[in-house]
Amino acid sequence: MVDVVNNLMLVSLMCLLLGVGLRTPFGAVFAVARQYHIVLRGLVANFVVVPFVFVLVLQGLPLGPDVIIGLLVLAAVPVASAAPPFVGLAKGNLPYAVGLMLIVAFLCVPITPLILALCLPSSEAGLEIDLWKIIQILLTAQIIPLSVGMTIQHVRQRWAEKLLQFVPKLALIGIVLSLTLIAAMQAQQIVGLGVLPHLAVLLSILICLLIGNVMMKGEAAEMRRALAISTAIRNVAVALLIVGTNFPGTSAVTIVFVFGILSLIASFTYGKLATGADAQNAEAS
Repeated sequence: MVDVVNNLMLVSLMCLLLGVGLRTPFGAVFAVARQYHIVLRGLVANFVVVPFVFVLVLQGLPLGPDVIIGLLVLAAVPVASAAPPFVGLAKGNLPYAVGLMLIVAFLCVPITPLILALCLPSSEAGLEIDLWKIIQILLTAQIIPLSVGMTIQHVRQRWAEKLLQFVPKLALIGIVLSLTLIAAMQAQQIVGLGVLPHLAVLLSILICLLIGNVMMKGEAAEMRRALAISTAIRNVAVALLIVGTNFPGTSAVTIVFVFGILSLIASFTYGKLATGADAQNAEAS
């Protein structure tokens, strides 16, 4: 069953990134990339600051090694394709969120394995991470479908329009089914985690929101919200593939799943509170 779920998640993620590529012209990515000063802030926040802070904070918490592994894997796989819709709901800078997500998807191939090689402790189950397998996952699940989708969008827009009629729907169905199966398989483990790991997840999400906000200090509120939410919504689908294939049946899988659910709730709540505060300030002025 574990292999079935992992394969279903892989195919679903490929469809999701193919759909993102089909919607995205190369020019849109280049337009964001040219704003190098704000792109660099996003990259530093996600690839440097978040992993560094996670390592420091987690060292001070009495958590099991596999829980720490799950959280550090999340620190190494930033900016999920689910982030831009939540940025849009929070009235953040959507073009920036989409551009950052695409740039990060490509940079994950060299950077994510490096972060994991430097940060991960030994698993209590005696399992070791396979860095080559992680590179294969990132290439197969993100880079190839994203590149194919963007290429089709560039050379055959009519094909892209036809594929967009069903590819995103297949991706959504597959991801929902995968998460449902994981929830059913991990229900007992989720309850058995205890209070502290759940609090550690909430703390990690709040740290991500804070880092994203602080790294855009001095920019417009829309930009701060965009990076805060993009930083908080880690790439849980990729993280589940990594822990599911490298640390199957451990608490690493459970904690990644819990983070995925709570990060969406927290990001939505943050967006509502931030936009509400902006509206009140506008009325007051």
